[in-house]
Amino acid sequence: MSLTIKEKIISKDAKIAVIGLGYVGLPLAVEFAKKGFCVFGIDSDRDRVEKAKNAQRYILDVEKKDLELVIGNKKLFPTNNFSILNDADIIIICVPTPLKGKYQPNVSYILAAVKQIAKYLHKGQLIVLESTTYPGTTDELILPILQQSGLKCGSDFYLAFSPERIDPGNANFPLKKIPKIVGGITKESGELTKLLYENIVVKVHLVSSSRAAETVKLLENTFRLINISLINELAIMAHRMGIDVWEVIEAAKTKPFGFMPFYPSSGVGGHCLDKNELVFVKEENKLKTMPISSLVEHINNDPADNVKVLSFDPIKRKTCFKNITAAAVRPYSGTMVNIKTQDGRLLKVTDRHPMFVYNNTWELKYAKDLQKGDRLPLFMKLPKFDDCRPNDNSVDLISEIKSKEREFIDKLRIKPKNFLWSIYRVELKKILQEKNNGKTPPAFDYYIKYNILPLKYFYELDNFIKIQHRDLLICSGRGPSYSEINAVIDLDEDFCRLIGYYLSEGCLTKDKSYRVRFSFNRSEKEYIEDVCAIVKKISLRYSIYESKKWHTSCIKVSSNVFGILIGDILNCGKDCYSMAIPDKMYSLDKDKKIALLAGIFRGDACVEHFFGKWHYRKNQKEYFHKVNTANISYFTSSKKLFQQLILLLHDLDIIPTFKRRKYALNIFGYGQIEFFKDIFDGKKKEIILRYLELNKNRPINKTFIRHDGFATTEVKEISFDKSDLVYSIETEKPHSFVTSFGIAVHNCIPKDPLYLFWKAKHYGFKSKFIKLAADINSYMPEYICQRVEEELVRRNKKIKNAKILLIGVTYKKDVIDLRKAASLDIIKYLQLKKAKVFYHDPLIPFLKFKNIDLKSSDLGKAFLNSFDCIIIVSNHSNLDYEFILGNSKFIFDTCNVYKQSNNRVVRL
Repeated sequence: MSLTIKEKIISKDAKIAVIGLGYVGLPLAVEFAKKGFCVFGIDSDRDRVEKAKNAQRYILDVEKKDLELVIGNKKLFPTNNFSILNDADIIIICVPTPLKGKYQPNVSYILAAVKQIAKYLHKGQLIVLESTTYPGTTDELILPILQQSGLKCGSDFYLAFSPERIDPGNANFPLKKIPKIVGGITKESGELTKLLYENIVVKVHLVSSSRAAETVKLLENTFRLINISLINELAIMAHRMGIDVWEVIEAAKTKPFGFMPFYPSSGVGGHCLDKNELVFVKEENKLKTMPISSLVEHINNDPADNVKVLSFDPIKRKTCFKNITAAAVRPYSGTMVNIKTQDGRLLKVTDRHPMFVYNNTWELKYAKDLQKGDRLPLFMKLPKFDDCRPNDNSVDLISEIKSKEREFIDKLRIKPKNFLWSIYRVELKKILQEKNNGKTPPAFDYYIKYNILPLKYFYELDNFIKIQHRDLLICSGRGPSYSEINAVIDLDEDFCRLIGYYLSEGCLTKDKSYRVRFSFNRSEKEYIEDVCAIVKKISLRYSIYESKKWHTSCIKVSSNVFGILIGDILNCGKDCYSMAIPDKMYSLDKDKKIALLAGIFRGDACVEHFFGKWHYRKNQKEYFHKVNTANISYFTSSKKLFQQLILLLHDLDIIPTFKRRKYALNIFGYGQIEFFKDIFDGKKKEIILRYLELNKNRPINKTFIRHDGFATTEVKEISFDKSDLVYSIETEKPHSFVTSFGIAVHNCIPKDPLYLFWKAKHYGFKSKFIKLAADINSYMPEYICQRVEEELVRRNKKIKNAKILLIGVTYKKDVIDLRKAASLDIIKYLQLKKAKVFYHDPLIPFLKFKNIDLKSSDLGKAFLNSFDCIIIVSNHSNLDYEFILGNSKFIFDTCNVYKQSNNRVVRL
């Protein structure tokens, strides 16, 4: 009879698979292997696997002799083959949640591991998650994937969460000395996990659930965040008051109860977008275009609102709508990256915002690490709006204007198209008598005779007798100002084209009544006739004014209801600066979108065709090339319309490029120009047909490349500047969203205590402490640089051209890790101030980022003495600080290495 999982753990016959051989996974794998378990160490990084196989030490917390021991006695088997999971009794997930600790986890790595586990899941297995994450990950995300196999947790397999607590580089607390927290999905899951970890740690504390265990880790991180931010703020305050904050902390430490010491440090920031970048928000059958700042403000005001944004799935290669799981805004003083693509697209993000890059395979890069030639994904084709209803293809004006002011409604009447109000004589009389104290008003006979009924009475009638609104007209004005309009406006191809004409050539004004105008060049007779026919189709009257001076024809429609439809219901804008595509038009079918595009381009697009010899000089030689090229260009003064149009074009499989002129775009390439041959009429169409007829060679546009389901564009240049506020959002898997210019980006990564802050808001609770703490820590790198600048001024030295040396650049003492290193923000800030920056760190020989390319300098007497300022950022143990002090002019000490300030040492 085979052993149970419990019996295998007790006898150490259980085979353990550890997924992820980093700071958490490798020490864990080695410790289990030392205790006699057979351990498979799985990692997708082939270089890391080879180093582990050859017992090469790449994690400081694992001794080389221990690695040699478990590899030599065949207890640890490093591999990148996930099929080994089929032989495992226990699987422990130790994959990274990038920038863990103070930052929100990116659970995509966890889910990728779980999908691999699901392929090989079998009865009796125990799965444990150790990666830092938010409450609910284990039961909400992992459990459903595993149970898709048909196996049941608690009887067929076991699932638990046990947060990693490793403190990299801390020799006083190795893994075996740190108590373990365990929480299972079921009671049996928790007890088995407790039994497992009791083999390698001094104490295991079992909590009631995986959610409780997940929250324990976030409490620990949040506790640290809030207390460090408190000390950071106290340090700033103490400096201004002339108080030594280090002395205060040391004195407070003497209290044997009620106090725990924390020390000032450099804060770090999250990874977000500039406040002006756009997102596309789904609301029923509408797709709203808004700045990310507006979206975050909306979520902040209504955290219970289930908001979905346009997202891109790089694996399935298609767009989708995904729920936002978190959103944040915070002060930011770090570096912003301005990304410009070869075709003129622009995007502004924080330097460590993760960006999708597709160079034949998918990869993630920080924005600061992007290189010229990297290809960014562009979404193509909008997803379907699954919750669309039949009446979404029309606008019921009677229903829409019901909420308008009573004064406006009182001026409107309803007229049947093909029947008489007299057939409802009895019902109408009863309604009017109820409104007039039982008396029939004198106007009753007038309503019947002239077959017209005030809208306010129609609403009453409509409550008792359901009349098809499609069979009605809404009337306004009297005499010369009288106008009619269909009570129901069908969003058919004709009306979509009319809206397109309005967005390019229209305006909306109001004096005594609303007036909508369309202005065309008088030569564009086809378009003028088209507008007039559509206006007439919806029962509106119009007039045409011919301007000899400007050679234009102006079509004027005077109708309050039409003005309300254009301006308030469809929100098309009132002038060239505020024009916008109606949100609901993105859910219409392809032919209607093409009709909308036709109206827009017929109005404002320019079609150019060059056929002949192209003459140019190069290297003192003349060249003549035969050229046949066409280009469609478009310009608008509306930022919103410009970005909406990019969305519309991509949905129609058209990829524009962008001119230097703001809000201008180009379309070229044989296939794309061919698409527009049926968009235009008149002269513009003739130009396109001539180009197509003469074009035998179909040039390939190398600016963008089409793939299956998406396209890519090439990074042209990267530049850097600053910002005061940044905004971030997190979405459900695939953890991405589409932003300005149709570029698909990975999730922002705010801080994990902030994630807890936003998660709590969904339960109706706001935490002021967490957000305030994050804001304070975000400010610390800038504050340090400001202090350095002030001290240099006191020494009659400007920061510009000052020579500054950083001692220690890792995020933590004696740890080879730059994941959260404040030194990077300090270097960037100093470089922006035009200081000459150097560094020394025995653990980091090179610093290579987009705007940082430095080599660790050797320390010598003359070298140290050449610096105007030395900043101690990380106080590594193996540095000779007395030697540094003895050969330095001025030291800014952020780590309290020297314990007291003097004429050469200033402490944080």
